[in-house]
Amino acid sequence: MLVLLPLLALSSAAAAALVPGPTGPFSVAMKVQALNDTSRRDPLDPTGRSPSRRVLFSAFLPVRGACPGEALPYMTPSVAAWYGAQAAANGLPGDLFSGFQMEVCDLDKLPACGREKSKQQKYPLVLFTPGFGDSRLMYGAMARSLASQGYAVVTVDHPFDAMSVEFPDGTIIPGANFTEDAATLSKVVQVRNDDMSFIINQLHNRTIRDPLLANFPGSLALDKIVVIGHSLGGAAAAALTRSDTRVLGGVDLDGQLADPVKSLGLSKPFLLAGRPGHAAEDATWDEFWPHLRGPRAQLAINGTEHGSFTDRPALLSVFDFPPPVKQALQGLLGSIDSKRMDVVLNGVLGRFFELALYGRDGPFRGVEQAFAEVSVARSHL
Repeated sequence: MLVLLPLLALSSAAAAALVPGPTGPFSVAMKVQALNDTSRRDPLDPTGRSPSRRVLFSAFLPVRGACPGEALPYMTPSVAAWYGAQAAANGLPGDLFSGFQMEVCDLDKLPACGREKSKQQKYPLVLFTPGFGDSRLMYGAMARSLASQGYAVVTVDHPFDAMSVEFPDGTIIPGANFTEDAATLSKVVQVRNDDMSFIINQLHNRTIRDPLLANFPGSLALDKIVVIGHSLGGAAAAALTRSDTRVLGGVDLDGQLADPVKSLGLSKPFLLAGRPGHAAEDATWDEFWPHLRGPRAQLAINGTEHGSFTDRPALLSVFDFPPPVKQALQGLLGSIDSKRMDVVLNGVLGRFFELALYGRDGPFRGVEQAFAEVSVARSHL
């Protein structure tokens, strides 16, 4: 990563920074849920001592109309510290991420009449799996904004894969610092696949689902599920789309594919979306394409880089950086304005979801006309 100029003036500013708000018409509530899969020993625990596999997720839930808000810490302390160390290595304040807060709907303060009015509303479920080593929390603003478009979005932490996972009971599982050879990546992708299938299983279980959705004026449309992944998460999204019959389609955001799904392919709708030139630098997209047998498309969002598909651009947009720092950041996070990226990405995803969930390809066919930043490289709808 590029080393940026020291920005000591931001140290105090970060203490009160609010994550930029979502762009959709819905308010958004957030719930956090830990689960324990007793059917699996943890295959990623380097000590081999974990008798079961723990997972953690955040559920971002759309709420019609106005809702009393509450500001919550954007990251847990251990995760903020890990990302803070990254920031410090690049000349930014080490406490940068610990100061952010994110506003969400407080369901406990939602009037009972509002809950009753909308309780029959069902929302499609979007699973999100992060980049290799990343926390689900680095995608919370993206997930909240997508949920504000009318989707229930679940972001997943994969322990030992993510560099730090902090559970509500205070347990912290540090990352195992895996190598990035093909065999390891395929193993990690399979574990992520199993984590997400387990979460879907548990969301079908009322003893888990009902407390999670307490006071939520709506329900989950568990027959309308799609999956998104960034970076290595894109490979996991492809794997889950292939393996789980309940998942209707998937999206890879600027991510490398991995076997076996790269070679086996899949027959459901799938979208490859990334930075310009991704396919020229990553041969797995060309290797995967002939094995896609359902509706499919590959597109680029101009002005993006790999980091554009995380919360980093939105978080750093709240600060007024000197021009040299802005230029350095663009090499990592892209030149597209973070608010515009939010609109474009949600627009692309929404049009793809119309195809994957409802079989309507018309909206996606017009994606280039709707967004000047989007270039479709190839498609077969």
